[in-house]
Amino acid sequence: MTDLPIELYKPAVTILFGLLCGSAGIIAYFLRDIRQAVKEKHKEQDEKINKLQEDFAEMKAQLPRHYVLRDDFIRAIAALDSKVDNISKEIGEINKTLNRMTLTG
Repeated sequence: MTDLPIELYKPAVTILFGLLCGSAGIIAYFLRDIRQAVKEKHKEQDEKINKLQEDFAEMKAQLPRHYVLRDDFIRAIAALDSKVDNISKEIGEINKTLNRMTLTG
């Protein structure tokens, strides 16, 4: 292997240093660009998450207007059944009374 003359060391080191600095600059540029893209994507995702949270909160607020809980439904049907049974008993009593009136009359 041949040794370089001392006069070529300085330009060779300068060229290598320049290439190294240029490479570092290019890498830094791309890293900054990637970081900016990640920040933008993160911001988009935050906005989407906030939108979903608002939609979910709105849906939770509207659920009681559109749907009934199972326990509430059972309670309401039981009350309705009780009322229907009471009406049925009253109609039966009225029917018995009418039958007695028509038979005795």
